[in-house]
Amino acid sequence: MFKRLFIISTVVLMAAIGVAAQPQGRPNLSPEEQNLVHSIQSAKDPAEKMKAVAELIKKYPKSQARPFIAQMGVEQIEALPDAKQKLTFAQQYQTIFNEPTEEELIAPILIEAYADNNQPDEAFTKGADFLSRHPDSLRLLVALLSIGTDQVKKHNGKYLTQSIQYGTHAAELFEADKKPANSDDAHWKTYKSGTLPGVYQSLGLLYYVSAKSAEAKASYVKASELAPADPFNYVMLAGLLNQDYQNAAKQYQSMAAGPTRDEELKKTQAILDQVIDAYAHAIALSEGNATLQEVRQQYLGDLETYYKYRHGSTEGMQQLIDKYKPTKP
Repeated sequence: MFKRLFIISTVVLMAAIGVAAQPQGRPNLSPEEQNLVHSIQSAKDPAEKMKAVAELIKKYPKSQARPFIAQMGVEQIEALPDAKQKLTFAQQYQTIFNEPTEEELIAPILIEAYADNNQPDEAFTKGADFLSRHPDSLRLLVALLSIGTDQVKKHNGKYLTQSIQYGTHAAELFEADKKPANSDDAHWKTYKSGTLPGVYQSLGLLYYVSAKSAEAKASYVKASELAPADPFNYVMLAGLLNQDYQNAAKQYQSMAAGPTRDEELKKTQAILDQVIDAYAHAIALSEGNATLQEVRQQYLGDLETYYKYRHGSTEGMQQLIDKYKPTKP
């Protein structure tokens, strides 16, 4: 993997940046620039390659090779499997490529590298600093949301509020179709469809941990609409709705007989119907999912009890579950 870092074929590079020749036959790169590009291509280890890159950019900061090398560097640093190596090279990259567009390229990789090296404080500090200058950096917002969500799963709520703020803004940018400047339509469509459901799912978890039930439900509803085959959204929705039902049932039971209590019963039963539907979704979609088998079994018992209460028997319950099973190709 390391041998691939910044391995650039001089011929490919020239073609990629359109400098094979001008009409007059003059190349857009000077001979010395071409030699430096060749040095990058022929370097045997990552440190040597980075040194060659630094020399090229230092001597020729406006080189037409710069955008291509900067982009390729980010892609190959991101692909490094070793977290410490990734952080080291991302930090070095920043010292070489310091233009705003280049900073925006490496920032998410750097932030993720800090998190992967168990340095979440650095990740959020550096991330906040970058966002103060580039508040709509979508990929960085998503990266910080992901890191904050992972920290919550590790029972660290230090970044909870920040993560919700970043995730909310990321969702707003996605929903407003604010495509990053360096993204084409095809890439944007793929990135949006593949990322937005996870943004809402993460927000759902963060709101849940924050004891904001309404916001959590709204986020999981959005996530389930965007990714209808993901069982986790319905597992969480079912749990949240069930708590609503339990609260409503207690309220109903505490009321004196009369029209108001009768009306409350209708509302409580309507909530229960939502619970039943969410349970059926969760059970259907989690079939065969080893991680969710324990909760699935619990939900099966709850669903049977609730369904029997609402319908007098369990007849039709399995058909409801089957209705939500994924269609086999």
